[in-house]
Amino acid sequence: MWTDVRPAAEMPQLFERGGDLISFAGGLPDLDLLPLKEISDQMGRLTRLGGRIALQYSTPHVAKALVPAITDLTAREGGRTDAENLVPTAGSQMGLLAIGLGVAAPGETVLCQTPAYPGAAAAFRTAGLRLHGAPEDAEGLDPQALRATVARLRAEGQRVRMLYCNPTFQNPTGATLSDARRHQLLDAARESDLLIVEDNPYGLLGFDGRTAQALQGLDPENVLYLGTFSKVFAPGLRCGWIAAPATLAERLRRTTEVMALSPSAFTQAALAAFHARSGWDALIDAYRERYRERCGLMADALENELGTDGPWQWRRPDGGFYLWLRHTAGADTRRLALAAAEQGVSFVPGSHFGLDGENEDALRLAFSNVPRGRIAEGVSRLAVALRGADADIERRPS
Repeated sequence: MWTDVRPAAEMPQLFERGGDLISFAGGLPDLDLLPLKEISDQMGRLTRLGGRIALQYSTPHVAKALVPAITDLTAREGGRTDAENLVPTAGSQMGLLAIGLGVAAPGETVLCQTPAYPGAAAAFRTAGLRLHGAPEDAEGLDPQALRATVARLRAEGQRVRMLYCNPTFQNPTGATLSDARRHQLLDAARESDLLIVEDNPYGLLGFDGRTAQALQGLDPENVLYLGTFSKVFAPGLRCGWIAAPATLAERLRRTTEVMALSPSAFTQAALAAFHARSGWDALIDAYRERYRERCGLMADALENELGTDGPWQWRRPDGGFYLWLRHTAGADTRRLALAAAEQGVSFVPGSHFGLDGENEDALRLAFSNVPRGRIAEGVSRLAVALRGADADIERRPS
């Protein structure tokens, strides 16, 4: 699992604590909010009445019954849905590899928003692609610098094909690209003949219910959109989609067919049945409220333990799963992960999100699946390790 970075040497320490580990590492949804009885009844009914079809092989298409559920989700962020151009996936991770294999060619370059989701970097590298960080400034992806970067790389002989980004409540930083920047980014991509891969698992999880405009809705012919049910429903069903430009949909469909033969007809039918009976509003609203509360508890605890003007800096996100901390004097968070484990708390070091080991001075905390009563205790344990790093840095010879 991409979010599990605990080294093997750490495990005896955890067992010595009786497994009393508070994990801020895994970006897991809180499935306590799922109406399991309702889902169980619907799946039982589906099995009894349509099991011979739902449990059979299918074709590499999004089932007709599932299209309204996807349309409902994408419309909330201004996305566009054309059933002919929807390609089914077993979640966004499969979609990333399918794009790497089906759209790009080995040796081509993908510009990646950094810090980057490590699963995307792994997928593109598996497809034989080269990775290069996309230029950013204080407001996020920098469209003008993007033009210059693409021109420079092409002048050096690189075939720059795509830009990968996670523009809303990004993993790992929690940052969201402004509306103005989204338009500017699309202009720069068109002018640079650059496809955009928009990865959007968290976009509907804004704490105040507001959503940002999907890039795909603004420019559907130049954006490959990765959607997933993993964060708005449950990841165990492994179901997602690519909303592709018409010119690329069939190529991606053939690629996913090679990868998985067919999507799960049962999973698609179960999701379609849930949406038809219940819609998305109640579940998404419950997720938003749960994550808003837990983010607030974590941010408040960080302020209480570390202050707001110390060497550890962070911003409260407006949605998603994560808080991103950076040390202004350059702490080594890989070493800190072991020190934190000794205190009984885990996180993901920032270098895990680098394209070449960068971001060593940062760390990611996930609040989404931590019991609310353990967040303050976890931050207290974490602060012990972080203060130890501060003391070590202060003792460095000048």
